[in-house]
Amino acid sequence: MDFKERLDLYEEGGMIDKKDRADVEKIIAMFNQKHGIELSEENAGTFIAHLCAAFSRCHTHEDIDPVPEMIQEEIKGLGTYEESLDILKDVIALSDDRLNDVEKDYALMHINNVLAACRDK
Repeated sequence: MDFKERLDLYEEGGMIDKKDRADVEKIIAMFNQKHGIELSEENAGTFIAHLCAAFSRCHTHEDIDPVPEMIQEEIKGLGTYEESLDILKDVIALSDDRLNDVEKDYALMHINNVLAACRDK
């Protein structure tokens, strides 16, 4: 569950600020405390990287391409979809709803990947 080194690098490099880091740390803790999922570099490294990049884009107002419709439909058909929506709501609440709809779609995709990685163990 220790993402300290990654977050240190992101903060030192100016990708995230102290509030972003605090929010990411709260989100990591929420996965474990509320959903019983211990995040690691192995199962959530990509999700944490995306979340930090998304917070950075919020500061710079940078837009990214939306998740392709075909992938969005595939996500909706996954057995982890409802649980991932619940977790996304927690992520949104802990990050003061700073993510735009496109970033939320990407976060939802990554949360599904985290859940799949945890179930595959």
